[in-house]
Amino acid sequence: MSIDMTAIQASVQRLFPNTSLDKVLVELLLERAQKNLIKYQVMARQFETKYGQDFETFRQNVLHSQPSFEIEQDYFDWELAVSGIADMEKEIERLRGLSQHV
Repeated sequence: MSIDMTAIQASVQRLFPNTSLDKVLVELLLERAQKNLIKYQVMARQFETKYGQDFETFRQNVLHSQPSFEIEQDYFDWELAVSGIADMEKEIERLRGLSQHV
């Protein structure tokens, strides 16, 4: 399946008038990274509320105990959220840098 670049360029002009395709791509990637950051932040806050502590404290408690399956699963999900936050923050910074050069 090939992409109809004429149709893509027409949509870009309608949705992002007077903006280059490169700039549009960077803006869309930045928007997606920001949405992902919010998703991971919400996940982390939910776990902080559920357990009444930050991830590092929770992590230490889990590592020094024999957690239930639910707590172990929450640990992995919370770790994913914390990692995702760090990754998205780096990605947003990188994309903002790119945005200034396109």
